Amino acid sequence: MRTSGLPCRATPDCESVFTLTHQDSMDALREAVARRDAHELEAHGYSHVTKPLEGATPFQQPAVRKPRGRRRPEELSTA
Repeated sequence: MRTSGLPCRATPDCESVFTLTHQDSMDALREAVARRDAHELEAHGYSHVTKPLEGATPFQQPAVRKPRGRRRPEELSTA
């Protein structure tokens, strides 16, 4: 399902969508989220609960750099 805003998460049959006033504004996003949360609570008695992440996500892992380019002769020896 594609929407042009934030859809209601309470029930699959609710067709309410909350659009942003300015697409490039974090304040507009927060305002649309607040309107959606208020609708979900008033109309459906639904309060969304997020689960805490267990462990680190791949984005929280330190970057591992692999050497690139040709290997030195001493790295190629099988001794």
